[in-house]
Amino acid sequence: MDEQSQAEIDIIRHSGLFLADWYLHQHPQAAADGADGIAHFCRVGWHEGARPNPYFHPQWYLNRYPDVAANGGNALLHFITAGEAEGRDPCPYFFTAWYRETYNLPEGTSCLAHYLRRYHTGQVNPVPVFDAAWYLDQHRDVAESGADPFEHFLAFGVVEERDPSPEFDIKFYLGRYKKYLNGQNPLLHYLANMEGGVFLPKRPEQEGLISAAIRRSTRPAPFFEAFSPAPPHATRKAMLLAYYLPQFHRVAENDSWWGKGFTDWTNLARAMPRFVGHVQPRVPRDLGHYSLDDPSTLKRQVEMAKAAGLSGFVFYTYWFNRHRLLEKPLEQFLADKSLDFSFCAMWANENWTRRWDGLEREVLIAQEYLTEDDEALVANFTRLFADARYIRVEGRPLLMIYRAGLIPDAVARVKRWRKLFEQNHNERPLLITAQSMGDDYDPTPYELDGAVEFPPHKLSQATPRINDTLDLLDPDFAATVHDYGALAETSLKLPAPDYPLIKTILPGWDNDPRREGKGLALHNVTPAKYQDWLEKLIRYAADHPFYGQKIICVNAWNEWAEGAFLEPDIHAGAAFLNATARAICEHDAADLAAGILLVGHDAHTHGAQILLLNIAKQLKHQWGLKVHLLLLGVGPLLAQYYEVADVTIAYDKTIIGNHLDQYRRMGLRHAIVNSAASARVVPWAELRNIESVLLIHELPQLLKEYNFEIQARLGGAAARKLIFSSAYAAEKFRTAVGLDGSNEVILPQGNYQRMNFNPLARARIRAELGASETDFVILSAGFADIRKGFDLFLQLARRIRAKRQDVQFLWVGNTDPKLKTYLEPEMASLHEQGAFTHIPFTDKVADYFSASDILALTSREDPLPTVAIEAFACGMPCVAF
Repeated sequence: MDEQSQAEIDIIRHSGLFLADWYLHQHPQAAADGADGIAHFCRVGWHEGARPNPYFHPQWYLNRYPDVAANGGNALLHFITAGEAEGRDPCPYFFTAWYRETYNLPEGTSCLAHYLRRYHTGQVNPVPVFDAAWYLDQHRDVAESGADPFEHFLAFGVVEERDPSPEFDIKFYLGRYKKYLNGQNPLLHYLANMEGGVFLPKRPEQEGLISAAIRRSTRPAPFFEAFSPAPPHATRKAMLLAYYLPQFHRVAENDSWWGKGFTDWTNLARAMPRFVGHVQPRVPRDLGHYSLDDPSTLKRQVEMAKAAGLSGFVFYTYWFNRHRLLEKPLEQFLADKSLDFSFCAMWANENWTRRWDGLEREVLIAQEYLTEDDEALVANFTRLFADARYIRVEGRPLLMIYRAGLIPDAVARVKRWRKLFEQNHNERPLLITAQSMGDDYDPTPYELDGAVEFPPHKLSQATPRINDTLDLLDPDFAATVHDYGALAETSLKLPAPDYPLIKTILPGWDNDPRREGKGLALHNVTPAKYQDWLEKLIRYAADHPFYGQKIICVNAWNEWAEGAFLEPDIHAGAAFLNATARAICEHDAADLAAGILLVGHDAHTHGAQILLLNIAKQLKHQWGLKVHLLLLGVGPLLAQYYEVADVTIAYDKTIIGNHLDQYRRMGLRHAIVNSAASARVVPWAELRNIESVLLIHELPQLLKEYNFEIQARLGGAAARKLIFSSAYAAEKFRTAVGLDGSNEVILPQGNYQRMNFNPLARARIRAELGASETDFVILSAGFADIRKGFDLFLQLARRIRAKRQDVQFLWVGNTDPKLKTYLEPEMASLHEQGAFTHIPFTDKVADYFSASDILALTSREDPLPTVAIEAFACGMPCVAF
């Protein structure tokens, strides 16, 4: 072979783009040209279109790039030395430039080599619109097989009409573009024609228009949850009060004004989806279209609210010049002393008009504030105060007024009411105003005792509209739309005022049933965002108590026609109620029910992964915890993981974030993240208030080799605790990633399986090895790679065997395929001499420890490996360097 040919072979060998085992499997005749087949590929293979790996197609490359074909020469060699750096693709389903940008690879790093090192793990995608992690998560049979998810899709998934990602609908593409395909794989056709938007990967939302939007709104959402009551004994972090609308029973006035049989359910039927993603109509679920004429309805509402962690209702009270409206539910509550639930009143002191019909000036019943009615008004409220369940703060009943700004000569009138309360009834209520409808929000000028927020009013004025981002279904849509998360941020950024204030949250707002495309709506509402907002308001209430008490309000329990309700519906189920319980209840009781999250980088049979499996077993069987496991890749241990945990497989940041959101909604608050390979998940978990500890097993060389330094630093900084098995490992990690060590904890790992000496196993295995009782058996175990010093172990075997014949060397564990390619001749030679035996991974490793005399720890770096602990447990000496 001439020097040029050898140089080309060396370039290809070191590129990482020639998969020897794969190539020899495809071309068994190539073995004659050399153990790894590269010589055959360079001499014959590439000319014949043979591929060096599944993702480089020489003939396609030459056809795609005629300039390369014109110059002649090895197509793979061109790609390695020039083509990849120029952004050229190696095949129709690997996009070099997209891959470099997506995974943030620096110039000079081979994108294809990076992919080939990871393509079986589900951690990386070769093209857009394919999501390997999602594909494995959806198809457990593929995950358990260990197959490359993309190769599986190309060979089998497309035939079985399995979607490659949530963003590509195989059935839609086949149905719409079949005449263009000519038998071509739909995904490959789309990738070749994706520019210009002529071919769509899935049906656009707006195509279904209103009918499809209604179907989506009246089906369970991805975040749907059935009701899960909080533990009755769980401590509530704050008093959470929900506004309660009594307009779900017939009254004569509504029959007259709106038509016979009117309740707020009547309005609900008028709602329509006005833009893509608009969730309308809303349909009640667990409680149905109830009637508050039935006392059992209120009883069920109280039971549900209490089980979700609420402390009471704020009943809207309608009192117009001695005339009460919609009073029946409150009267039922007062009459039924078995309803063990607190309450207070909000006087809804504005005129009733035909605002819903656009006739705001037509007054149905007026609030006239007649002086001669004041004593009756005060007596009406003190009758409520007399109930032992009425909410008092510092011993004073809490009375809310919806719009203090409407009260004529408010300061004088409030003073008069206070005097009547005290003189006639010996009461000194806390009178507070709701911050609603553009009134002056400061209660001080009215000489009131404080205020309570009434969002979205007040908050919406300081939150940007998002109307220009909407894809409208209704061309006449004229409502104002805000992003729910942005509104929450507005709430949280407001400085605490000088007066006492009760902050209020809302689980949504959309008054389309009343205003029909001309009101106000919040978009992008999710239970996770609601829970995050509520948790932050709980902290606010602790820092800014209302007359010494931590109080928060929620708008509302049952404002169905304004899209502000906690009661379950068929779209979200009880997800908002469950989120309420998770936020308001103390950790201890809720945590036991929710369980714990473990995070691992894959399911291969290596030390960290086996440790994680046994941590899961211990938590489940010894502590009785429900274990949820988030894996960033697959592997042979997957089936065992499924036996002890609810397993989710994900890799991409967005998908991992979605799963973390779901875990948070389920109530998970604590995570154990295993190894620096998974450390990137820690900051994402902490952002969702999932408190995480990070177990670090890696030393600096491995961190550097796998480019883990940045994610290890970010994860280590975000983790509540960093756990190390030794002070040495902690010191090395701290120095390598630049942390101060303030969150370090040293916890010796311990042993997760019994390693008792077994004389029967010793005799049996030594007989299998051909070792006498006087022979020495030197053992090492684990994944045989460079870091574990497998090459050094073989050198040790060769040197010692040259001096004495009564020593055998035994390695238990799988071998790195790449290292095996280089060391296989030496392994075979030592085996033929009777000096070396290799046992693949086995769960009977204790038997081999019993059969051996010395553990040789040849690792180039290792913190405090399990094999050393296991050797000590068997009473076996350990030699290390």
